[in-house]
Amino acid sequence: MVWRELVAIAGTPDKARLLLRDNVYRRVIHNAYVLSDVRDTPEVRLAALRRVVPEHSVVSHWAALWVLGLNVLPRNTDGLEIIDLTVPRGLRLAKRPGLRYHSALMTDADLLIGPEGLVSSSARAFVDMSRSFGIVEGVAFGDAALRAGTTTLDRIAEAVDPAGGLRNITVARTAIDMLEPRSESLMESRLRVGFVLAGGPRLDAQVDLYDEEGTHYGRADLFKDGAAMEYDGRAERLEKLRFVKDRSRGNNISDLEVEVRRFTSDDMFRRTPAQRLMTLMRALEVAARRTRPRLRFGADTLRPPAHRPLPTRGEVGQARRTA
Repeated sequence: MVWRELVAIAGTPDKARLLLRDNVYRRVIHNAYVLSDVRDTPEVRLAALRRVVPEHSVVSHWAALWVLGLNVLPRNTDGLEIIDLTVPRGLRLAKRPGLRYHSALMTDADLLIGPEGLVSSSARAFVDMSRSFGIVEGVAFGDAALRAGTTTLDRIAEAVDPAGGLRNITVARTAIDMLEPRSESLMESRLRVGFVLAGGPRLDAQVDLYDEEGTHYGRADLFKDGAAMEYDGRAERLEKLRFVKDRSRGNNISDLEVEVRRFTSDDMFRRTPAQRLMTLMRALEVAARRTRPRLRFGADTLRPPAHRPLPTRGEVGQARRTA
C-alpha cells in the first residue's frame, strides 16, 4: 500500500507513523508499505515498487539487483533510497522523490519478466550502469551481480556486444575486463578498480591465507605479493561482533608476515585515488623485504553464489517457439 492508504487505515498521519514505529507495518521503499510479518522477497519488493512507479517503466540499474534481494540501493543527500527506472526515449515524466529516470531502447533480450512488470536483466543493467555512471560504478555493479549469481560473464559479454549504438558503450567494454566475481562488497570493488585506474596493479580478491601447517588464518579482501588491503565498512564497525572478528582476522594475517593496510569510507571519499595508491605501493615495498616463510595458499572458503540467472523475455519467447 502507499502512504495515503496507510493513513486511511490508521485514521490520521500521526497514527500511521505510530503503526510504523511499533512495527505493525514496515516501509519497503519510499511511499510503499506492507505488514511487518510479510516476508521480504523479490516478489514483494517488486509489487511494492510497482505501486509507486510510472506504468511501463523498466526497473533498471541498481534497482534491478535490489528487486532480486540485494541491498544495493544508493541514497540521496537526504538519506532517501534511489530507484532507477528506464523509460522509452522521448517520454518525459515528472520528478518524484526517490525516483531517477533514464531513457533508452530495450529489447526482449534485455528484460526479465517479473510478476508485476518488467525488470532489466543484470547483464543489461551492467551496460547501463557503466554508461551512466562510469567504470568504477559499472564494475561495482557487475561484481555484485556476478557474486550474487544473477548473471555471468558470458551473459554480460552478450549484452555488450550488440549495444554498439548506445552512447558511452566503450565504457562498458572497458569495464568488462576489470570485473571480479569474487569481490564481496561494493566498496571493495571500488577500491580495487581505483588502484588500477590510478596506474597501480590489479589485486586478487578474497584470497585465503594459510600457514605451513594448513591452519586457515583468514581471507584477505585484496591481496598481491604479500600485501593485503582490507576495507572496513561503517556498518561492520558498528557491529561489535563483526568488528572484533575482522580485527582478529587482520591480526592473524599479520602473523604470517603479510603487510596489512586498512581503508574506510574516509579514505574513499576524502582521499584521492593517487593517495590511496600511494598507500598500496608503500605496503608492496615493505612486503617485498619480507620472506613470509609460513605463508601458504590453500582451499577456497568463498561461499557459492546464492542466485542463478533468470531467463530474459527473449529467451522465454524462443523456448516457447521451439517447444
